[in-house]
Amino acid sequence: MRICHIGLNHKTAPVELRERLAVNESDITDILQQRIQHPSIREAALLSTCNRVEMTVVTHDPDAAIAAVHEWFSEKSGMDMEDVCEHLYSFTTDQAIRHLFSVAAGLDSLVLGEPQILGQVKASYEHALAAGSAGHVLHRLYQSTFAAAKRARSETGIGKQAVNISSCAVELARHIFGDLADKTVLLMGAGEMAELAARHLRGNGCTDILVANRTLKRAQNLALEFEGHALTMEQLPDYLDAADIVLSSTGASTFVLLPDAVQAAMKKRRGDPMFLVDIAVPRDIDPRVADIDGVYLYDIDDLQHVVQGNVEHREQEAEQAGDIINEETAQFHRWLKSLESVPLIRSIQQQMDARRREEMEKALRYMKGFNAEQIEAVERFSKSLMKRYMHPTLCTLKKLPDDIEGDLLMGAVTRLFDIDLPRHGSASHNSSLNSSQKGRNEHSSG
Repeated sequence: MRICHIGLNHKTAPVELRERLAVNESDITDILQQRIQHPSIREAALLSTCNRVEMTVVTHDPDAAIAAVHEWFSEKSGMDMEDVCEHLYSFTTDQAIRHLFSVAAGLDSLVLGEPQILGQVKASYEHALAAGSAGHVLHRLYQSTFAAAKRARSETGIGKQAVNISSCAVELARHIFGDLADKTVLLMGAGEMAELAARHLRGNGCTDILVANRTLKRAQNLALEFEGHALTMEQLPDYLDAADIVLSSTGASTFVLLPDAVQAAMKKRRGDPMFLVDIAVPRDIDPRVADIDGVYLYDIDDLQHVVQGNVEHREQEAEQAGDIINEETAQFHRWLKSLESVPLIRSIQQQMDARRREEMEKALRYMKGFNAEQIEAVERFSKSLMKRYMHPTLCTLKKLPDDIEGDLLMGAVTRLFDIDLPRHGSASHNSSLNSSQKGRNEHSSG
């Protein structure tokens, strides 16, 4: 059994491609249920954030499963397979486990150690549970993922020096304007990113904050918390000229802010510059806005330059966190291998002991003159002979290599001993899901 992890992130793909692949939360269930219909895919989970789109699958045929996921990426992006595959990475077993653990711990994030990703990984697990695509293996994998991330964050300083995307946007604004105390800020969107940005902006002296959101109630709640003013998205053109800084993080699937609206606002501003940061994927602000005089537009990829500053300490902590991730990966891999080798070893032992007892019963017919002590000696001899005969085979099974050689050895032993092990296919999802849901509440909080 193998775990495969296929995807792309901010390191391998530009924002233009990531926004093509961004998945609406409402579509995740259908996507996962379609994936597990493929003969090679037993279980599946999908992680989609502004910086990455990744799918984790459980399979007995890694090549076929990876090809199937590549096909999905091609279809979703509307690109030829060859073009999209240039940006994809595909990991199996140890690498796949280590990558997921590292992602959850914030070691693979745009901002090293940022904490929001763990919640997003937990959400991807919740979606897999809801879709019925998380079975016994993924359940155990995600419990181990959360434990590994918790260790990395609690036993090192990786989280203490973390800076989130919103704070990077604010830092970039400071580089451009210097003092932010007299600047008017417009937040497009009222979600977690907007709230984080508002906290950083207030911490840097901003007191005039506008919050525009599709749902006015959410805008009002956020504006109330930071003594700001709430707007609907329809009111945006009327207030845009007042904004020195615009930070956008809506969940819209199309552009929210177009060049015409910004051009009109800039005429009213009479040459005063406007700074816009678009941290949404898909992007909220039409990139053509950057061509307007006096407008400085940055997207999430541009923030990488800000991120590069002040990372030395976090990188030192990341090395220690990486050691923890390696320990947790090795522990999980031992469990994963036991799913196949332990049942097989047990079946062989049971089969051989049953045959030994059969032969002992036959032998007893010719040992009528033997006393109890002599019969016990023959019994011990039969057990010792069986163990010695089976020792090389069982040792090999306990140390199966994690490659095609291991699969061939498993198949050979299974056939030689005529053992029919149960397969953990999609039919087991329901029973596995029950056990998964028991741990759902336990791990649904940070």
